[in-house]
Amino acid sequence: MKAIQFSETGGPEVLEYVDLPDPTAGPGEVLVKAQAFGVGKPDVLLRSGVYKWMPPLPAVIGNEMTGHVVGVGAGVSHLALGQAVLVFGTGGGRHAEMNAVPADIATALPGGVDLDAAVCIPNYAIAWCLLKEACAGTNVTSVYVNGAAGGVGSAVIDLCRLEGIEVIAGASSDAKCAFASDIGATHTINYGSENVVERVLALTDDRGVDLVLDQLIGPDFTDNLQMLAPLGMILSFNALAGLPEKELFAEMRAHLGKSPAVRCFSWHSYDANPDARARVLGEVVDRFADGGLTPPIHATLPLADARKAHEMLDARDILGKVILKP
Repeated sequence: MKAIQFSETGGPEVLEYVDLPDPTAGPGEVLVKAQAFGVGKPDVLLRSGVYKWMPPLPAVIGNEMTGHVVGVGAGVSHLALGQAVLVFGTGGGRHAEMNAVPADIATALPGGVDLDAAVCIPNYAIAWCLLKEACAGTNVTSVYVNGAAGGVGSAVIDLCRLEGIEVIAGASSDAKCAFASDIGATHTINYGSENVVERVLALTDDRGVDLVLDQLIGPDFTDNLQMLAPLGMILSFNALAGLPEKELFAEMRAHLGKSPAVRCFSWHSYDANPDARARVLGEVVDRFADGGLTPPIHATLPLADARKAHEMLDARDILGKVILKP
């Protein structure tokens, strides 16, 4: 089988299109023949060697794929040959034409679901958690999300559109803001040229938003507190721009009158809770099956062009999701 493997960490050039032996399904596993692969920021972190859950090298990269079950190991009863599935794992291993995976990370997909579009479900699962799970107790009627043109950001916008939540989308260029508006953002802010806090407050009549979804952090992270509504929450789900300059708790105390909350979120929160993981994925799969969600696809490339996909991610010129095909 063909796969994308890396033996050292670095830029896209470390990715190799290689031949590997076909795996077989062991006990508790299913063998999945790939239909599509999702490429995202975790793959860049894996490739760069900074992912918190790094596999030993050499390793096959990738966390997301869809396909059909072509082998069933002993002890697996809920998946059958021919079943369409999403495989959403962590720590790589997915970007190969054949995957032997634990059956509990293979999610059955209903008939009629587009398997290319379904490879975006992991982004939507994270977006669902940000909007519905990790902010439990916060009455979310308005959201600000940065990195809004990427895979998770665009999924947040799409879910907010479906749920009737006002979403202010932040992005780094006018083109990305236009894209965010086209897919359903209520308002957009170009944080390359505009003051985010001032714009959010102006758009919300100085109230602020109930939920700030921040995947950048960076030196000015604590400025988010200024545009938070009373009893609102900031959810950090990545740290692409580094850590804040100011002491977070001191800044929270400075905004005590709002009773602000700050939380970090990782999908790995569900590693030890497969039932909760399955429930979240089920919520998203149901909405895909209903046709209510429309993931934007930036590009579809052959698996052999994985380096090109990573170059796109590194250049930060993605509008939606990049998909690889076997």
